[in-house]
Amino acid sequence: MKAIVTKNLILNNPLMRRYRYSLLRLSQLWIYLTIFIAVIVLLLYMNYSFYQTKSDTVEIDKFCKNVYYQLLVIQIVVLWIWSTINSKSAIRNEVFNKTYDFFRLLPLSALQKTAGILLGRNLLPILFAVINFILLLTFGSLGKVSSFLQIQVILILLSTALFTNSVVLLLSNTATVKKQAKTSVFVWIVLLFVGAPILLPSIFFSHRAIWQIHKIENYLVEFYNINIPILLLITSVLLYLSIWNIIGLIRKFTLETEPLFSRLGAVLYLLGYEVIAIGIVFPHLSKSMVYLYLFWLVSLIPVVFIPVGSIKSFDHYLECCGLRRTGFHVGRGMTSALFLNSNLTLDIGLFFIWGIFSAFLAVISKADPSLYVFYLVIIFSFYLFLLLLLEVYVVYSPVLNKIAILLVFITILHLILPLLLSFTLKISSLRFYSPFGFFVHIINPFARRDFNIYTSVLIVNLLLCVIPVFLISKRYFHILTLRRKM
Repeated sequence: MKAIVTKNLILNNPLMRRYRYSLLRLSQLWIYLTIFIAVIVLLLYMNYSFYQTKSDTVEIDKFCKNVYYQLLVIQIVVLWIWSTINSKSAIRNEVFNKTYDFFRLLPLSALQKTAGILLGRNLLPILFAVINFILLLTFGSLGKVSSFLQIQVILILLSTALFTNSVVLLLSNTATVKKQAKTSVFVWIVLLFVGAPILLPSIFFSHRAIWQIHKIENYLVEFYNINIPILLLITSVLLYLSIWNIIGLIRKFTLETEPLFSRLGAVLYLLGYEVIAIGIVFPHLSKSMVYLYLFWLVSLIPVVFIPVGSIKSFDHYLECCGLRRTGFHVGRGMTSALFLNSNLTLDIGLFFIWGIFSAFLAVISKADPSLYVFYLVIIFSFYLFLLLLLEVYVVYSPVLNKIAILLVFITILHLILPLLLSFTLKISSLRFYSPFGFFVHIINPFARRDFNIYTSVLIVNLLLCVIPVFLISKRYFHILTLRRKM
């Protein structure tokens, strides 16, 4: 089975053959090989000259270890930068060369297209990465670099490369397929906000960190009270995110007009994300309540942005109302079908999942139940208002082309205006009416807890929801009326 899958995805993949013929032609391959060999030879010569100048004898182990770290920098450039640039430009080049429609109609599975681009477009980086891996292992062994460290370094190099390549391809594919959709920019935000908190620590290695990487070989971090080497933990998280990136690519190649997340996919992604986030903060809950609120903040990010990536359109609402007599909607009226397929039901369900995990951690950390519940209700009021604005966009965009501009403006005012007024009017309590200000307040362990102000914040948020609820209800009734006339 494994051989058949490998054969179909790689050996018999027309995209792989296409890229192999165009990228590995001897007429251009020798140029890249010459540059690569020249860089390696120059690197070895400079290191040898440095050690020979410093001492009459060259210490082989120190010489090889220093070369190992320099080769590691080259590998990062090849796998994290060069290959990522290639993957990012793959779809764009198809559009620029006016071959994208031909690419879409190729009789290949979505997985074959994904593998064909991720591997085929990067045949040159992969070739040089393989050569460089051999050099890394050779100089690492001669330099007495721990085998366990070398394995960890190889895994984090490959997992980070897979994540960066898959995420940029997904972003470019989303922007190209729905280039006229208003939500494409928000999908970029979704993926960047979800991936960045975990990706940044591994992708932005400083020059000094690379040379000190041997010190973290046995640096253990607790994950659900299990001690795990930090490099292996980062690798595991990146592999998890990469799997979801590939699932997203398969979905976009298969269902171009559908949102990035299916309803089930959104739930499963959030569950996995929450499990990872809990595992990271769980060992530290007994030390400070700050870790609980930090979990709230970090784990709430996908709850806020996944709804944008799973948004259903106005036309989808019309379609699901028409399916009430078949399939999943047998025996259901149009109203219930519309309700079950509404963006709001999924998004509120995501918040409910987040609330369960948050409650679990609050109980473990022995938080004040009344205070915790009140915080949760207020956070939901902020969240609900933003969801309603998003739903207003969905149901009114067919009749008001520029409504997205107004809604974005309202969202910015909701997030920023209370902070500005608090600063200009010197009334500190006004900052609580912004989600940002409220989160900063509850994370601060020394802040004064004022239930009167919290109650007023809740009331204001609920009042803000009244007009969007009225507008959405009006359009829902319009959808039902329109569908009955069809």
